[in-house]
Amino acid sequence: MSSTHHVTVIEEWLDSNPDAMNEYFLRKADIVLVNKWLVQHGFSALQEYSLPARHNSASNEGSSPSSPIDLKCGDSGFFDSRHHRSNSKKHLRHDYARSKMRNMFRTYEPTSSPESATEARRSSLKEMRQFRSLPPNSVNMLSLLIQSKVRLPRYPSKDIDLKRELRHSNEREFFLEIVKDISNDLDLRSLSSKIVANVCLLVDAEKCSLFFVEGKASGRHNLVSKIFDVHSGTNIMPSSTGDIRIPWGKGIIGYVAETGHTVNLENASEDPRYNDEIGRITGYRAEALLCQPIKNADDEIVGVAQVLNKTGSEKVFTKDDENLLATYLTFCGIGIHNAQIFEAYSKEYERNKALLEVVHALCEDQTSLENVILKIMQRAQTLLKCERCSVLLRDGTTETSFNKVFDLAYPFRNGHSAISAESCSDLKLGNKIAELVLITGDTINIADAYQDARFDPEIDKVSGFHTRSILCKPIRDKNYQIIGVAQVVNRTDGLPFDEHDDQLFEAFSIFCGLGINNSLLYEEVSLSAARQAVALETLSYHAGVSSDEVIDIKAQKIPEEHEWRLGDLSFNDFSLNRDEMVLAAVRIFHDLGLIRKFRIEYDTLYCWLLTVKKNYRVVAYHNWRHAFNVCQVMFASMSKCNTRKFLSDKECLALIVACLCHDLDHRGTNNAFQQKSSSALAQLYGTKATLEHHHFNHAIMILNSEGHNIFANFSSDEYSEVVNILKHAILATDLSLHIQRVRDKFFTMVNQGDQSWDDRESKEILRSILMTCCDIAAISKPWDVQRRNAELVMTEFFDQGDKERNELKIQPQACMDREKQDEIAKLQLGWIDGICLPLYKHLAKMDPVFQEMVDGVLANRARWEILDAERLSKTAILETGV
Repeated sequence: MSSTHHVTVIEEWLDSNPDAMNEYFLRKADIVLVNKWLVQHGFSALQEYSLPARHNSASNEGSSPSSPIDLKCGDSGFFDSRHHRSNSKKHLRHDYARSKMRNMFRTYEPTSSPESATEARRSSLKEMRQFRSLPPNSVNMLSLLIQSKVRLPRYPSKDIDLKRELRHSNEREFFLEIVKDISNDLDLRSLSSKIVANVCLLVDAEKCSLFFVEGKASGRHNLVSKIFDVHSGTNIMPSSTGDIRIPWGKGIIGYVAETGHTVNLENASEDPRYNDEIGRITGYRAEALLCQPIKNADDEIVGVAQVLNKTGSEKVFTKDDENLLATYLTFCGIGIHNAQIFEAYSKEYERNKALLEVVHALCEDQTSLENVILKIMQRAQTLLKCERCSVLLRDGTTETSFNKVFDLAYPFRNGHSAISAESCSDLKLGNKIAELVLITGDTINIADAYQDARFDPEIDKVSGFHTRSILCKPIRDKNYQIIGVAQVVNRTDGLPFDEHDDQLFEAFSIFCGLGINNSLLYEEVSLSAARQAVALETLSYHAGVSSDEVIDIKAQKIPEEHEWRLGDLSFNDFSLNRDEMVLAAVRIFHDLGLIRKFRIEYDTLYCWLLTVKKNYRVVAYHNWRHAFNVCQVMFASMSKCNTRKFLSDKECLALIVACLCHDLDHRGTNNAFQQKSSSALAQLYGTKATLEHHHFNHAIMILNSEGHNIFANFSSDEYSEVVNILKHAILATDLSLHIQRVRDKFFTMVNQGDQSWDDRESKEILRSILMTCCDIAAISKPWDVQRRNAELVMTEFFDQGDKERNELKIQPQACMDREKQDEIAKLQLGWIDGICLPLYKHLAKMDPVFQEMVDGVLANRARWEILDAERLSKTAILETGV
């Protein structure tokens, strides 16, 4: 039979006989095994629960490691100094439970063993895994980032029995031990516990109390103790009645704090300064009393220590006790000062952490005013620990009325209990304090509401809420205008709001103002977007065409390409009317094979072409006719030249569409005018290729309209590819970009004899050059056509020049100055020599078919040169008077 089977049988027997297993465990188990069990189940070792530590045989001499100390509680509610040893499991459980509760306030750990160090590492890894197991959103990431990495220094505190034995055997070592005990503890509550216990041992006192000075910054001094009246030889327990507060100068403790004098009494109850209020609470009678101030390194009083009732043979505290206590309290003062600094740092860290979380909440959600304010109030209420937090927004119709009220009440169940504006009549109406802050813009901090004339008690009668203290601040927008009031009521600890609360609430009111402002801006943007969507839908409807128009034009016969000479580079730009140009565009799509290749529906194509035509404005030159003429030149170059072999079918489609759409919604003014006038287009698209971006977006708007998408049969990737080519092609018609980015590269490639247009960059250059070539092709047309086009261009230019002079109050450029219209020939020569002729010459060098355009440009240049010579001759005659 295997060993595994034996183990299984034994385990089954133990499970069925629990009493025998318990008895065997109690007889055989040692403290090491118990510690292992506790650590394995998430508890601390027994040393943490004040059981006799087994540090070494010398310190444990005479004690039984298996005998737990029974810490019995006396009738007064404090631990009795008499120890009763018992092996009872019941007492062990009670001791463990009390020790676990006491351990909540400790910051030190026993001397680490390899096992405890391993468990600490496991705990750290477990915490990290918990963070990593959370969803990877910004909230959890922020929590991990701002988690404090500061760890309190820890020093293992010896058991009180060991300290007592050490005092009897070596007073010097004992004193050094109790100094070390407090030297590295930065937790004020834990430090208080240690000081109280050590002082009782040091001067053989039955009980000890420790009070700290608070309220120095505000000028309202008082003494506060969280640990008081502790028996010598017992573990420290926090006050079951809460913090004990003593007014400044009241009683012996208050007297010592105020004067800094030592008080040593044989019979405390006979002294008129003695306050037996705490004695009545605890049921304890004080006889001998020693009370001394605790000072920091700057000789400022930071606390008071009081010991009661001398134990042993002596019944009073001696001069030696005074000196000994004063010496020890010197070290305590330093430790308390350091702990208070660390506590202030911790509070500041928590405040900054809360403010960072508020900023995150504001940045994360600005879509709802209610959600933003609710988040801010939740943070403010949690950090300020107040019973009620409210935000009142100004109405705007009157000086002191509120139109929206947000309120959080405390205590709450299952989170904060939000009160709607309708149920906040006590806040919305007759709130004199909020109204006063709204008018003056000053902060109001009231320590006792019922003693302040500005507070109206009727508000509490209406709401059923009892108001004690109020802190109220204005909320301002980005222009520092008051838009509301933030108010917190009643600190949960009963104290009034102090300077730190005021500073923190100031930050929250600023964030609240930012959040409200951003939310209102978001609402405005949302409304604007909605208006824009409605306007776009309306414009799309009116800018579109009816089905009757489509039917009518479809009924017309489409002539062959040669009948209208669509394939000629010398095509007459004015030979077709507006509807004939639509039919000619259909012929171009058909003859290039685009309709068949991309399965374009004829109804869709007609509808799209008619809508594109309709969306060109009535301007002199950049209109539907110009768009079609550019498309015709592109078709002719694809039909007659070798460029088609360098382009894919998708590129051909995109270029034809780009030609037809490249000046959509042109206003008859150029990019420079948009910038000078700070037009809506310039604000929307910026200062680079302003109009070209608008033309492209307008083209996309038409394509996205119902029944207009000639790219409908493309896949998602194909659609993106064609749209990208379309955008690049339309932007290429900006001549400033042509000169800056494309022209020199193209000229260099042609001059080097590079005929490879296969890579992406080369293809982009070729497409850009083709778009510019077609866009300015009017300069190569027969003279009559070219002269007419030039006059139309100058008409637009002069109209823009008039606007610049009359509306913008600036001097227009020479080419747009109506007063210099006799210089048209000169300007045309500059245009030909600077832009047109170099481009067409390099195109002809790449493909000889383009030589026809070069010849046309040269012929027109000769004509303009003659006109310019005539102008110069007339000018000379006028100047000479001959």
